[in-house]
Amino acid sequence: MKFLHPLLPAILFSLTLQACAQENPKTIQTNTSSEMHNETILEPVQNLIEAMASENAELIRAQFAPTATQAYGADGSMKSPDETKKWIESDIINRKGKVLNPKYTIEGENEVVVTGQYESIGYTNKANFLFTVENGQITSWRMRY
Repeated sequence: MKFLHPLLPAILFSLTLQACAQENPKTIQTNTSSEMHNETILEPVQNLIEAMASENAELIRAQFAPTATQAYGADGSMKSPDETKKWIESDIINRKGKVLNPKYTIEGENEVVVTGQYESIGYTNKANFLFTVENGQITSWRMRY
């Protein structure tokens, strides 16, 4: 037993790696699927916050579904899609609204919370925004102050 083939340790190591990788492929697949879902939900919200920071009006508008709605407060009534479009123009784009030091948290299947410090011309407050995302676009924005 003093003499081992020089490739034996490499072969054993390779077999061990293959066995570990095959041990639970469903877990690996589930994690990847979950991560992809999270990225899909986060993407339009992160794009919005980045577009606001760079004052890119076209990119801001592009993150919203045509039927998107907006409201103030946890219990406030949602604006119509047309009112929401006007609000995005007047309160976000024209007043150069942005979130400083944004932090993102996914809630449930399709909601993202953004916290940080909101600033626009003549206004500042702690941000606590709840976004709903469907089909890669923001469908609602609730400003929960």
